Amino acid sequence: MTNYSKIILLNEYFAAAGLLCSIAACVMLAAVTNGSIRSLRDLLVPSRLPRLLLMSAFFGGTVLFSTLSVMPAQSISYELFYLLGLPSAGLLICLLTLRITGETKGWRGTLYFSSSAAILTLLIMAFNYSHIYFIFGHADWRTEVLLTAAIGLFSVLFSLVRLSLLVSHRKGSLFKRFPPAGLLFSAAAATMIPIVLTIAAMPPEVEALMPGASNRLAPYILLFAVAAGLTILTDRYREEESERKYLELHEKETHYMSLFAHNPDAVFALDDGGRVLDMNERAREMLARLPEGVDLQNLVDWTTDDQQDRILQHYDRVMAGHSDEIELELWISDEPTHLILTSLPILIENRFTGAYSIAKNITDSKKTQEKIRHLAYHDDLTGLTNRKYMREYVEKLVDGGEAIPFHLLFIDFDRFKKINEMFGLEFGDKVIRNLARKLQSALPEGTLLSRSTADEFIAILLPGCDPRQAARQIAEEFSLPFRVGQQMVGMTASIGITCFPEDGADSETLFKHADLALLDAQNRGGGHFSFFNRSRALENHERLILERDLQSAIEQGELVLFYQPKVDIRTGELVGLEALVRWRHSTLGMVSPLKFISIAEESGLIVPLERWVLRTACFQVQSWIREGRQPIPVAVNLSQIHLMQSDIVECILATLEHSGLDSRLLELEVTESAMMHNEEQVIAILRRLKQAGISISLDDFGTGYSSLSYLHLLPIDCLKIDRSFIKGIAVNEDSRAIVEMILTMARQLNLRIVAEGIEHEEQVELLRELHCFVAQGFYYSKPVAAEEIYIFRQLSS
Repeated sequence: MTNYSKIILLNEYFAAAGLLCSIAACVMLAAVTNGSIRSLRDLLVPSRLPRLLLMSAFFGGTVLFSTLSVMPAQSISYELFYLLGLPSAGLLICLLTLRITGETKGWRGTLYFSSSAAILTLLIMAFNYSHIYFIFGHADWRTEVLLTAAIGLFSVLFSLVRLSLLVSHRKGSLFKRFPPAGLLFSAAAATMIPIVLTIAAMPPEVEALMPGASNRLAPYILLFAVAAGLTILTDRYREEESERKYLELHEKETHYMSLFAHNPDAVFALDDGGRVLDMNERAREMLARLPEGVDLQNLVDWTTDDQQDRILQHYDRVMAGHSDEIELELWISDEPTHLILTSLPILIENRFTGAYSIAKNITDSKKTQEKIRHLAYHDDLTGLTNRKYMREYVEKLVDGGEAIPFHLLFIDFDRFKKINEMFGLEFGDKVIRNLARKLQSALPEGTLLSRSTADEFIAILLPGCDPRQAARQIAEEFSLPFRVGQQMVGMTASIGITCFPEDGADSETLFKHADLALLDAQNRGGGHFSFFNRSRALENHERLILERDLQSAIEQGELVLFYQPKVDIRTGELVGLEALVRWRHSTLGMVSPLKFISIAEESGLIVPLERWVLRTACFQVQSWIREGRQPIPVAVNLSQIHLMQSDIVECILATLEHSGLDSRLLELEVTESAMMHNEEQVIAILRRLKQAGISISLDDFGTGYSSLSYLHLLPIDCLKIDRSFIKGIAVNEDSRAIVEMILTMARQLNLRIVAEGIEHEEQVELLRELHCFVAQGFYYSKPVAAEEIYIFRQLSS
């Protein structure tokens, strides 16, 4: 044994320093391997590099101090130069150790560990023997010494490689991954490797430099003991790791089984051929209601033939390794059951071994969705589809590949609002239900009918149906009153008709044009049908624009007053003015009052409009007076609606007061038809105005339906002969006779007379002969702006 034993003199201080460096290096090993390391690139990332360098430095210190602990004192002075490379060597060995540490199992793993330990053994022994050779000039190359050192080093490195693999793959905190006992054994092994190899490689003649040393095999025995301890610890840690993984796997399996057994949905386990292996209780309950004779092991047999191809395609995708989801319909207990089938592949080592299928019953959800859809697209009162449905239906028709012509009908019942006002909304709902039934019976079979608004319906006539005939059938259906409860109700329908594609290539245009056609039918008095006509549509469109913009026109100053002169035909002198409103529209230009006065009356804006006219005219006349011009009386028209306002008198008097105009310079023109409504109230209002000094003129006289017997009762000052009589005075004896009669009656009542609509010299001469001396018309002047009035006066004088 003395042939290969070595003389040992151990420096405890250097040995302790080497052990401390080794412990620190092992701690850094656990820090460096925290996380996945699959390649050298993963190992050299910037986040790991500082820890890796520190670990190599500690391993270099281990080699340095462990080597110095058994070196002769005489060798230390020249040894330091060679030991400068130890940290670099430590880094290289750490990189190699960490890189070759891989996860393998079975005999391949044993072979892998063995080859890795053998490579590291050769590298470390080569490094150490080279180191001793450079220091002493030669080394101990005896076979038995080399073999003993190699076997001891291999056994330690084999255990260290296994333990480092385990540490690199464990999870948790540092000491949970690298327990203290394993860390200390590893540090002891790393410390002893340089000691044993240095002793083994040291030349025999160095013994003379180490007096007091003893001949021992203790380092070799201790190295084997540490290797055995590392093996035992590694196996123990592997058992703990396996037990932990088993517990985790068992817990996961328990969770999965709980999900499988207690899932509120039906769950099926299928083999790699798509046949059912197992199912949970909910699945059994569902399948128990399938018809007899159905193969419960085959999902394809559970549903109808038209869905079997979809199931097969579904499982083809799942067997290819992809999760997939489809919606199915099963007939269970003669009722449709809607399912969402979600299938997940089971892959073991990337090989398909089966699948889990989860069938979620969405039948109630489907019913709820259908109910919501029905509410969204149907009218609750009549059961018909609604405007939203009709709009989308028309969009599908016009967006289809084939431009199949059809007619779109907008049907509105005239004066339905009166029904609600007279009998209440509940009775109105009953009327609407009756209207819907009668419409359906009147329209051709197959016609789609929808309720659009309160009393408006929309119908689509199929190709080949005559829209005129359909409109006539509707008119005939509603030609006689019908009974609703205890009441007889008479209704007429206005119908607007458009045709696709002639009247519009898209749904929005068709709906807009049908609306315009309906408006045209209503403007004809109701109870009519009207096809879309572009010229009339433009007029109706313009009317809609005027209705929309009139309010803002009054408020934002788009209205302007023109004045038409009243002239004494004997002298040509200007004796009065009539204020006439015009609308300077931002897009339509100058708009005639014939286009917007009726709109103002229908919308209720006639009152603010006429008050604006009155206020503007009064301030204009007063402005002329302040400029030193001759005062001219101004006439302002009052509509029947305005005349019936409760504050009409107070408003007019307040305007006069505010403007400062003398009431004798204001004349109010009231039509004959306005006089005949609420006669007593009108007469009372006119008397109050007349008492205030305001003149009252009866406009368009002769066109009304009143009796002339009580004309003398009206508090008026002037009669204006309508232009319809003046127009034919020179060529029509009847017109001349009517004018003569009006003039005679006016003189008897001591009323002033104004003839309107004078356009020709012959009319002026005849009026002069009849002693009607005040005239108004284009013959003298069209209505002109305020700044042109006194220019006209200068020309006439």
